[in-house]
Amino acid sequence: MNFIYVFRYKTFFRKMELALTVEELKKGLLGRTTAGQGMFLMGADAIHTFNMKFPIDVVYLNATGLVIGLEEKLGPNRQGRRIQDARHVAEFNPGTIRQYQIKVGEQWYWQIASTSNE
Repeated sequence: MNFIYVFRYKTFFRKMELALTVEELKKGLLGRTTAGQGMFLMGADAIHTFNMKFPIDVVYLNATGLVIGLEEKLGPNRQGRRIQDARHVAEFNPGTIRQYQIKVGEQWYWQIASTSNE
């Protein structure tokens, strides 16, 4: 399992699971009952919640890490929004966007963890 450190502007936000491979991107959060600290889908431009067991909050980012779209409490068995220029997607437990006041226009940065033991 890979991890990524995510920063909002220059402030550390959280350590998240990282999906990089085609298999990891396809699986995402399927089969789970929570998003934990969240999942960062690098290279994903869209998501779905088919066969998921819980709703999720979704943050869409462009190639440079600018937040360009948000979806709160996207329920199971739904297709996420198609957002032009989306290149990465972060999935969280419902309520995360509101709790942390995530807004369109924020700049996010990240650093991929060098090992899964960090």
